[in-house]
Amino acid sequence: MTGMDPPAASDGQGDALTTLTHHRLLGSRLHLHARVRLAAVAVMVTGALFARYGLGIEQLPVGALVVLAAVVAAYNIAAYLPSLGARAEPTPSAPGHPRIVMHAAIVLDFLALTVAVWLVGGARSPFIAFYLLHVILSCLLLTRREAITIACLAYGLVVTLVVGEWQNVIPPRLPPGAVAGTEPFDGRYAVTVLAVYGLLMAVTVFLVTTLATRLRAGERDLQSRNVELGRRSSLRRDFLHMALHDVQAPVGVVTTSLRNMAAGIGGTLSEHHATSVERSLRRLDQINQFLAEFRKLEALESEPLADQVQAVDVEALLDDLVEAYRDQADHHGHTLEIEVQRKLPAVRAIPALLREAVANYLSNAIKYTPDGGRIVLRAHRRAWDVCIEVEDNGIGIAAEDQKKLFTEFTRIDHRGTPIEDVRGTGLGLSIVRRIIERQGGVTGVRSTLGKGSTFSLHLPAADHVISAPPA
Repeated sequence: MTGMDPPAASDGQGDALTTLTHHRLLGSRLHLHARVRLAAVAVMVTGALFARYGLGIEQLPVGALVVLAAVVAAYNIAAYLPSLGARAEPTPSAPGHPRIVMHAAIVLDFLALTVAVWLVGGARSPFIAFYLLHVILSCLLLTRREAITIACLAYGLVVTLVVGEWQNVIPPRLPPGAVAGTEPFDGRYAVTVLAVYGLLMAVTVFLVTTLATRLRAGERDLQSRNVELGRRSSLRRDFLHMALHDVQAPVGVVTTSLRNMAAGIGGTLSEHHATSVERSLRRLDQINQFLAEFRKLEALESEPLADQVQAVDVEALLDDLVEAYRDQADHHGHTLEIEVQRKLPAVRAIPALLREAVANYLSNAIKYTPDGGRIVLRAHRRAWDVCIEVEDNGIGIAAEDQKKLFTEFTRIDHRGTPIEDVRGTGLGLSIVRRIIERQGGVTGVRSTLGKGSTFSLHLPAADHVISAPPA
């Protein structure tokens, strides 16, 4: 079994797992952000033309902004095309390419932003706040160390722009209407701008990279848990398969031998021996029922079901079940009724599995209702689904037991009730829950001890098109 065990959860392997997932996402993020930048190029060109010809900002360098937009579009198209392949299925052995492209695009973005800010007011431009936006994006896309490096680059560009304009090294571009004022640059304002943006970038890097680090740690934990859950699920399926294979054959042989003895093959049995054989056959019937439930459970966990879903006529299904269980109900003196809403739509389900689920409810109602009871099969429509219910006036179920009814191997103690001799496998209702949930529905129960129970299941109506709920 050692070959099935997962690798040890060492830090290095966890990091590799997280890195692989992060790299897989990196390609799609590169693709997304390249498209966003291309949209920003269109906004830049449109905004420059509108400011010049719509708002009348005559000194705005529209031509330079259009050329800059073309440059941004060019390098983003270069990043966009490789990202189409990177987001498809990256290989862990060559994670560098999307990362290099991402770094290059971010650096070029900051340089382009610096030119754009200088063209539209420099240190006094309202667009200087976009440095902070790019720093936030870098923190989300890159590691903490890389994000700090990018933030230092951004702040360095802001310092260069502000100090250069302050010391008259960089000539100011102050289009009237694009900036608040055109008077000479005040050194106190320069210091204020540098202090504010330095603090904002430092706090942003700390907060966002801390959040991103925790999210990636959570991602690593979820990946590890998924690996472990997958391993346990595989072991569970293998165990079910082997258990069924190893137990079913000998149980079948023993059952056949005892039935032959009960039929008198090999000689007549004494009354004592006949009673023992009959008791053993009853126990074997319970074991066979248990194995049958296991086979259903194994099939639900291993077989693809989505392609088997179809529209099922609920009324016809319930009519058929009532006829199938009529004799069993009559044997116990039960009244078996059916109530179906008029013009009830079909449901989206797998016919055989839905029949199995409702039949489980119905057989339980018959077994756990004292003789002479009343059982009702009911179906009605709710907003977007159809509700099927099986109601009885049997012994009921205590509130504390209702919470665990649909879990595996749950058996309720019925001692002291009229049906204390009825035994179950503890799997039936858990199988019903799995059947209904695999088909997009939910199960439920309402019960009062000593008065009866109503078991329900809800499935999507076949005529319901998934859309926003009506206002």
